[in-house]
Amino acid sequence: MKIPVENIVELTVEHQFLQAYPILNQLHTDLTLEEYLELLNDMRKEGQQLFALYHDTNIVALAGISWHEDLYNERYVFVQDLVTDVNHRPSGLGYRLLSYIHNWAKEQGAEYISLES
Repeated sequence: MKIPVENIVELTVEHQFLQAYPILNQLHTDLTLEEYLELLNDMRKEGQQLFALYHDTNIVALAGISWHEDLYNERYVFVQDLVTDVNHRPSGLGYRLLSYIHNWAKEQGAEYISLES
C-alpha cells in the first residue's frame, strides 16, 4: 500500500485555484466557477489567502484565511473556510491543515487564530 505524500502550500496561481474549486464547492455548493474566480481575485486583493493540503498531487483539504487586528485581540488570523474533501472525512486532514495554519500564523506574529464554522 502506497502512503500518499502530504504537502501544505499557499495557493497563488490560477491552476491551483482551479484545482481547489471542486473541494471548496463542497462547502459552498451554490458557488459557480466563474463566481469563485471573481470573488477569489477580489479577496486576494484584500490580503486573504488560501492554503491547501495535498495528498500527492490532489488537494484534499482547504482553508481560507485573513489577517485581522484590533485593540482587544491584537493581531490574529481568522479562518473563514475550512473544508476536507468528502472522500477523505473523517481522517484528521482538516485538523492537520488547521494545525499547520496555527503554527504558521504564530511564526508570522499572530497572537492566535480564530475559526468560524
